[in-house]
Amino acid sequence: MNFVLTGVSHKNAPLRILERVAISEDELPSRIEELSSRLNREDSATILSTCNRTEIYAVTNNAGSTIEEMVTYLSLLGSRNRSATSSPDNSDVSPFVYAKTGYNAVHHLFRVVTGLDSLVQGDHQVAGQVSRSFQALSGVSKPADPALSRMFHVGFRTGRQARKESGIGWSQVSVPSFGVKLLESEIGDLAGKSALLVGAGETGRITAMSLTRAGITNMRIASRSRARSEGLAHDMGAVSVELENVPQEISEVDIVITCTGASQNVILKSDVEDGIRARSTNLHILDLGLPRDVDPAVAELPGVRLYTLSDLEKLQTEHQKSIATASEKAEVIVADAAAEFIDDIELQPLLRNLGESAERIRASELQRTLSKIESVDDATRDALDAMTRSMVKRILADPIAMIKRRKR
Repeated sequence: MNFVLTGVSHKNAPLRILERVAISEDELPSRIEELSSRLNREDSATILSTCNRTEIYAVTNNAGSTIEEMVTYLSLLGSRNRSATSSPDNSDVSPFVYAKTGYNAVHHLFRVVTGLDSLVQGDHQVAGQVSRSFQALSGVSKPADPALSRMFHVGFRTGRQARKESGIGWSQVSVPSFGVKLLESEIGDLAGKSALLVGAGETGRITAMSLTRAGITNMRIASRSRARSEGLAHDMGAVSVELENVPQEISEVDIVITCTGASQNVILKSDVEDGIRARSTNLHILDLGLPRDVDPAVAELPGVRLYTLSDLEKLQTEHQKSIATASEKAEVIVADAAAEFIDDIELQPLLRNLGESAERIRASELQRTLSKIESVDDATRDALDAMTRSMVKRILADPIAMIKRRKR
């Protein structure tokens, strides 16, 4: 079995392509089912979808044909979602798809979980996004291959270790915190400014916390779920507002940030036009959604500055310099863990055969010995069985350890 991955991410695809292959958390189980039905019966696959990537991971006996089908599926997603996104162009998704196999696929996942491959390097939010994507497998009828599950579990463990030991996790950066920094770089000090936050999920909560740290005290929160907006508003000392009242709220705030997870625009050009008629100052809108929450045509309106995920890259160079040492340490930990994982996977058949062979010999010799003894009570038989099992285990321990060391 070989590990394979195909995907589209912020590193090689524009936002208009990323949003076409984005999959909501609720959709993941059905999408995984759909993908699995297209693959070989022996294959096992899952889909990872975060705020800046959609990737398919699989274990397979035929890497070539499986990758080809995975690329086709991503292209199918892109075609299917073309009319629902903000940029219904005719661009094919396939030129933006990358593929990796074996160690490279495992290494890539471990880097993703650690935050090393994120739009914001060291992003602490991405591990949770990967975890929720992986948990979607529990809602799929076909059980995940143990090797696929093990890869993700080792990836989570490696991510925690790398973030702790390298120090890359100390900065506690995330896409929302970077977005607020972008606004500060464009507007200046945010203390005393007012903000409308549209979206009250995990990203919305982190955004609200980042705004509060930046000095925002006048915050309104809207969401497709009134219960969520009220809950977050209560926790943050903000005001919950109805989603349909967004145009009116736009006329009264300095900043609008969106992060809803909706599959279509929740703020249209007409909404913003209505909201800016009574304004005398510029309106700054930050769209953290994928697919985008705000109609891109909003950027054409006078007095409006619209920022998207693509604009966050402006701050990346400076940020990478500030965490360069920690990143290097994390990269070493991740690379070593991926190599060790692949070695262990490749050794499993050999070690299993060695153990099974030793067990057959042990059981045969024990039975032959017991047959020569006229009467053996159950307690003695059990004691001899336990003793011989322990002997075999201890005898094999050093050779197995040596095999593992030489493999690495």
